[in-house]
Amino acid sequence: MGKSKNFSGQPIFNQIIKIIDKSEIKKIARRHNAERYVKKFSTYNHLIVMLFVCFEGYHSIREAILGLLANAHKLSHLGLSYLVRRSTFCEANLRRKSMVFGDICMSVYRKHSSVLANSRMSDADLKRLYIMDSTTISLFKDILRGVGRNPKEGKKKGGKKPMP
Repeated sequence: MGKSKNFSGQPIFNQIIKIIDKSEIKKIARRHNAERYVKKFSTYNHLIVMLFVCFEGYHSIREAILGLLANAHKLSHLGLSYLVRRSTFCEANLRRKSMVFGDICMSVYRKHSSVLANSRMSDADLKRLYIMDSTTISLFKDILRGVGRNPKEGKKKGGKKPMP
C-alpha cells in the first residue's frame, strides 16, 4: 500500500493564516496609525510576509524576498496578491512599529487561548505517562553494517532504536 502522491487539504501556512482575523488587524493598524502613507503593502500583507520569513527561517531581507520570488506561483496560498519588493519591505519595517505585531499576536492569543492545551499536568497524570520513541536512526557507520534484515530483493533495511 503506497502513499498517495496527490496533495489533499489545505497547506499548513494557509491553515495558520485562517485563524487570523483580518478585521481585527485593520482595527489594530488604525489604532497604531500603521496604515498612514501606505498605498499597497498593508499591515496584513506585512504580517503574512513576516510569518513566511519566520516559518522559512530566513535571516535577511534579501533571503526573504528571494524566498518569496521562488514561491511566486504560490502567493495566493500565502494570501498575497503581488510580490513585495525589497525596498518596500525595508520601508515598511522602518515605518511600522513592532507594537502593531505584538498587539496582533496578543489578539490572536486571546481569541484562541481557550482551546490551547494547558502545559502543566497533575502529578497523577505524570506518573501514568509513558513516552514511547519510535524514531529509527539510520545506520551508515561501518561498525553497524551487519545490523538489520537482508531482504531477497531490494535495499537492506535496518536501524537502531534510541534507548530511553
